[in-house]
Amino acid sequence: MKSTLPGVLFLILAAAASAVLPARGATRPAAAEAPLKVVTTVPDLADIVREIGGDRVEVSSICKGRENLHAVTAKPSHLVALSRADLFVEVGLSLEIAFVPGLLENCGNERVKPGGKGFVNVSEGWAALDVPTSLSRQAGDVHPQGNPHMNLDPRAGRWIAGKVLTALVLNDPASKSQYEARHADYGKRLAEAEARWARLGSSFKGVRFVEYHQEFEYFAARYGMVISGKIETKPGIPPTPNHLAELMASMKQAGVKLVLSAPWSSGGEVPRIVKETGAKLVELPNQCGSFPGTDTWIGMMDLMHGRLAEALGVPAK
Repeated sequence: MKSTLPGVLFLILAAAASAVLPARGATRPAAAEAPLKVVTTVPDLADIVREIGGDRVEVSSICKGRENLHAVTAKPSHLVALSRADLFVEVGLSLEIAFVPGLLENCGNERVKPGGKGFVNVSEGWAALDVPTSLSRQAGDVHPQGNPHMNLDPRAGRWIAGKVLTALVLNDPASKSQYEARHADYGKRLAEAEARWARLGSSFKGVRFVEYHQEFEYFAARYGMVISGKIETKPGIPPTPNHLAELMASMKQAGVKLVLSAPWSSGGEVPRIVKETGAKLVELPNQCGSFPGTDTWIGMMDLMHGRLAEALGVPAK
């Protein structure tokens, strides 16, 4: 897929970037030299890179926290950042298909393109949900490798941290001991967080809910929650009047009293659905930075568990 940036602008920026990248494919300098320049697609990844990399990394994120990740528009500043990057880190599973392919194609930096030493896809090897049996566009915004919102799985932080550690050591082996020490420390903090999430999550089993978009499948699967419907007619396709009528009727019949949405999708027909069904709307982040207190991945997960527990009347433990 081509980027949404104008072709001429891409060519100008790519030419400028190539002029400052004569040695971008070379071996990384020793640890005493400049830190690794890392560009991530979402702030979740930026946070975990900082946790593992410490002062050996300089990190920026393309997304800021409240976007629909399937509709992000590439900007000239993103292209410039990628042209200078040592590492590029994406979620993968086609989550960033709207903006990443064009940026990588035109950034003039072979190091961060697929197959390059600085390209990192953190979902590689992840057991994805909802892998389609058919790739027909009639099914909506289909992701060939499966549901791409793995960053919202409570187990994803540990997985992503492992991928980040491997990438940092590969690109800066002289700092291996520092990266490993920080990874071990982050693992301890994850273990503490995972324990409190498990305590709250034990009360989520069997809870039925409706979601706007297919963003919370991994979270639901982790705790045995039941997805009773989706407000979108199909992934990426806004609801029709008939679909909404059928959905609300089924919610009333099944007694579904919970609607989950991200900040980008909480408007439109969502308030009407909540009003007419008597359900409770719970806004949850789809990436770090969606709400105050979600600047870190652990903080984001704390908020997700806390908001659901509050909506369900589950006491803090």
